[in-house]
Amino acid sequence: MRLLRLLILSAFGGLASFSLLQIAASHLPSSFIADTVDSLGMLYGAMIFGTGLFAILAAFMNDLWNSPGSRILRTRWIVFLPALIGLVGVLHGYLSMASYYAALPESIAVPHNTVWATVTVGSLFTIAATAIMFTGRHANQDSSSLTNALFSEEAEQ
Repeated sequence: MRLLRLLILSAFGGLASFSLLQIAASHLPSSFIADTVDSLGMLYGAMIFGTGLFAILAAFMNDLWNSPGSRILRTRWIVFLPALIGLVGVLHGYLSMASYYAALPESIAVPHNTVWATVTVGSLFTIAATAIMFTGRHANQDSSSLTNALFSEEAEQ
């Protein structure tokens, strides 16, 4: 499956999965999951879930099914997309709240948990995709050039 098809599938899957999670969270009492889903918002929620699904599927496609090494190096950055979108969400959250800081009374704390929800969920997707990418390595795929050099010297002697 080519990466463009995988991206389209992930975009629809991320939008659908976040929408279902948002519907389920609206019926739950206040909990960590419900509050986090509400804090993400539809834009960042769909983007993080879409890129998270894309990163996980790309990690499966590139490492578990014996893709050539050059393709793995070209697409390795994909696993960091959800965390990157989470960081953009943090910047967007703090910059959009900057004008409201002065208007907040002393008794009301700044809602940091709302802003940091994007990077938390994005990091969880990135950790999952990175774990899949590294556990998908096969025993015959040795990425250490030092080990390859040592084995080639032993073979020559």
